[in-house]
Amino acid sequence: MEEHIESLQKLQTVDLIIRELTEGLEKYPNEIDNLKNDLREKEKSIELQEVSLSELKTQRDNLESSIRSNQDSIKKSEERLFSIKTHKEYEALQKEITDTRKENREIEDRTISVMAEIEETEATLAEKKENYSTLAEQYAQQIAEKEKKIEELEISREPAEKEKSKILSNIDPKILPLYERIFKRNGRALALAKNEKCTSCNINIPPQLYNEILKRVKLVQCPNCKKILYTSS
Repeated sequence: MEEHIESLQKLQTVDLIIRELTEGLEKYPNEIDNLKNDLREKEKSIELQEVSLSELKTQRDNLESSIRSNQDSIKKSEERLFSIKTHKEYEALQKEITDTRKENREIEDRTISVMAEIEETEATLAEKKENYSTLAEQYAQQIAEKEKKIEELEISREPAEKEKSKILSNIDPKILPLYERIFKRNGRALALAKNEKCTSCNINIPPQLYNEILKRVKLVQCPNCKKILYTSS
């Protein structure tokens, strides 16, 4: 039985190493994906801001075009004033000129507002692009480091798996399912019994049960955490 315990201890040591390697191989790719997704989100934000800026500039251009068109209309109307014969036509044309000038002032006010918004958007966009550039460099370095760790973990896992296969070949198939159930449920399958206590859950071990652990004639489980108990002596 002592040989079984020693083999199970070796198996648990290797299983803990493999679990740590596996967790790393799951964790680092997820972290890399998170970094890439974050960059993509920031790229989308920049693209949306660029679209917004383009729309604002189009709006400004249309407003400026309207101003020019109205100015041409005012100029032509003013020239027509000299050729009008009746007072009624003269007043109508004057009113048209006045209304067009009023419309132009309103358009100019909107143009000023849009240009201020363009300036603000350009400043925000420039800041976003600068932050993105800095972040992209930082993320590229972090991704490279994580990819290196993945490579190292993959290299380490192969000999660990081979060592586990070697250990398994020396373990009684009858006791292996018990070990695997406990390991899967509790994270560890074995616990040290010391001073009549389970060092895993700290429960007091009944004297008769503790004596059975010391005799090492059969596998003894902790009555509380159910781990396989062993002594260091």
